[in-house]
Amino acid sequence: NDAFFDNDTIIQLTGALNGQSGSAWHMNQLDISSSFNFNISLFLGCNNSGADGIAFSLQQVSTAVGSSGGGLGYAGISPAFTVEFDTYFNKDHSDPSYDHIAINANGDNNHSSANNLSGPLSFPNFINIEDCNWHDFIISWDANSQIFSVEYEGDQLLNYQGDIVNDIFFGNPNVFWGFTGSTGALNNL
Repeated sequence: NDAFFDNDTIIQLTGALNGQSGSAWHMNQLDISSSFNFNISLFLGCNNSGADGIAFSLQQVSTAVGSSGGGLGYAGISPAFTVEFDTYFNKDHSDPSYDHIAINANGDNNHSSANNLSGPLSFPNFINIEDCNWHDFIISWDANSQIFSVEYEGDQLLNYQGDIVNDIFFGNPNVFWGFTGSTGALNNL
């Protein structure tokens, strides 16, 4: 959709325009029966009154999926396991009023549903993460202990323990991985 390579190392998911939806998926599937670590830097915009956020997702549908607005680009993708970096208060998703992070399953970003697996939690000190800065995260999966975790600038922020392969992906460990983002009536770069 609206995503493009800004240079060799930066993918822009959305511009600071309303109604955008962008996704970037690795073309090769990842075998999550093995452990992994992704060191990533995210830029969530400059406008605290903007929307909507970015998601890191594991899914088995295809490399041509995504959604717009409050769906953060991943709403409706199922089966899926997703970390959302949400910068907007969507009451209909049971969002907290602050910028937050959560883990959700099956393209359902409602924090009141059974598909909300961990969080939502604030970023440290309830920071406004749309601050025109890059933020470093480590996303890890330990296949032996079945612990999925997210670190933010050196501090563990969120984790989930569970059998992702069997409980989410019905025993198939091969997933597409990537990032999605979206804007609706409000926006951010």
